[in-house]
Amino acid sequence: MAQLQSPPRWLVIVALLVVQVGFGAYGVVVAKFAVKNKANPLVFSVIRDACCFPVLLLAAFVSERRLLFPTLREMPVFMLLGFLGMFGNQLFYILGVYYAGPNISSAFQPAIPVWAALFAILFKVEKIPSARHLHTWTKMAGILLAAAGAIGMTVLKPTSSGTTRHINTTLTVRSSADCDSSSSTHGDHDKIIGCAMLAVNTVAMSFYVLAQKKLVFMRRDFRWNDVPFNVTAWSYLWGAVFMVLASPAANLVQPSVCGHKSNPWDIPIETTYPIEYAIFVASALCYLLITWCTMLLSATIVTAFWPFQVPVCLLLSYLFLDDQLLTVQYVFCVLIILGLFFVVWSNYRQERVDSHKYVLLGDGVTTGINTATDSKIGDE
Repeated sequence: MAQLQSPPRWLVIVALLVVQVGFGAYGVVVAKFAVKNKANPLVFSVIRDACCFPVLLLAAFVSERRLLFPTLREMPVFMLLGFLGMFGNQLFYILGVYYAGPNISSAFQPAIPVWAALFAILFKVEKIPSARHLHTWTKMAGILLAAAGAIGMTVLKPTSSGTTRHINTTLTVRSSADCDSSSSTHGDHDKIIGCAMLAVNTVAMSFYVLAQKKLVFMRRDFRWNDVPFNVTAWSYLWGAVFMVLASPAANLVQPSVCGHKSNPWDIPIETTYPIEYAIFVASALCYLLITWCTMLLSATIVTAFWPFQVPVCLLLSYLFLDDQLLTVQYVFCVLIILGLFFVVWSNYRQERVDSHKYVLLGDGVTTGINTATDSKIGDE
């Protein structure tokens, strides 16, 4: 079989950075226009997901020149992806903020690349890295450095006014927990429940990326393994379905999170701006790029860039929301950048190691065809 051309490495890295910039900026947009108007977070998510599906379907048709429709046998794959990435990721984050507060919620998000690296080996999505190679240790060190830097930037916050908003916007990047819950008091029991919800939230996102890799892009006989935009569109459809089914719970979160409004579906006109941004940037653009990068890279490389959204969001909060930054936060930002550099370098070294088989962008997964490591496709 003829070798497929892979995109330049720098282009894929830029795409991953764009994803995290989009997520980080989303938090600032929501804080500026939606939080103060106390829009219901669950209703916000329903509108976001439902409106995003046709946008993704159009993008799939324009970019990939075709629309695929899932068969009954293929439907469970997209139901699982929608349940994990679009529904479970957002809903359990909302519950985590409600029970544990925004500060604890922010501290949990850098766990996503750690979960992904662990589950990728446990579920054989990626082969066990060889301890004899320097790039193996470099990648693990990079993931831990980036995660530690993101946690440090989130937890160590200034004591001046605006601190709570600063922390809250950090975690509105992919979900829609956009209401200010800082005024709520959380007992120890509620915090334990909230931490459990946030653990599910981070696990759901890591499993989403891993499931895409395992169930779609590593299957040679799966007709969806070269149409990442179609995959994202149909996954979002099921995410919207699950979110609609959960929408009656909006009446439960409304009084405590968004004030005592008679109708949780009453969306202020000022919320139009973050909804539009959520549909076209945070959902359509970012999730399309995540799927495209997952097709090309290993799941651990894709999720390793997640902590980068923390300094992006904090920087934009400083510029547009008058939040303050501590000197130590700049140090943690350097740790994040250093960690991502380690990850990129280890990916480059992995390509060099595997170049005698095929051009690889990740740990043993072939670009374009995305076969398993023991496949003969691409061998000359």
